[in-house]
Amino acid sequence: MEYDYNRTERHVGNFVVASDFQLANNFHLDLGFQASTLKRCALNLAYQFDLLQADKGTFYLENRYLYRLYPSYKLQEFNALLDLGWKNTHWNFQFGLCNRYIAEIPLRKNGGEGTVFEPMNVVFNIEGNLFAQDHPWNIGAGISNYREFIIERVTLFYYTIHGYYDLNDQWRLIGEAGLHPAGVLNLSAQYNGYFINFGFTYNH
Repeated sequence: MEYDYNRTERHVGNFVVASDFQLANNFHLDLGFQASTLKRCALNLAYQFDLLQADKGTFYLENRYLYRLYPSYKLQEFNALLDLGWKNTHWNFQFGLCNRYIAEIPLRKNGGEGTVFEPMNVVFNIEGNLFAQDHPWNIGAGISNYREFIIERVTLFYYTIHGYYDLNDQWRLIGEAGLHPAGVLNLSAQYNGYFINFGFTYNH
């Protein structure tokens, strides 16, 4: 669950369901769905493939596909992202490129008026944690221009703090808070909004 406030849209509530499948030792598949009180939704599909594992960290490739639906604006958004990352027990760095296609609803076969195509946008993510990932609780911070259900332009940042607490071997309490750009549909604004979310994860 997530609560979000900004001057553009005021009070917003989001509900998220997501699952992470480890299909092989070096391959993860992520699926996610987000629904909003503003009657919009998003679908996320991503996979991570470990390229090189070393003593000090792992290099990996991430490929993400994101679909966002804005019925009140009669618009839909398609995103594709590819980045290279490096992670260890305390840090995660990612840098890559994405493209975006915004179109009216219903989708026009030939594009034209009512469509916007952005062929290239830089994406990055930097995260750090106080303890290693196997610690029973943790806290950390990050800066990025994308999250699981939104990809911003490279000049629009998310500043976040996050943490978790292991209730037992299967259940984990998670939380996150931060500042984010307040514009709608990736448009820039001279002020920020804030968000707070919390939830649970289950490890089967």
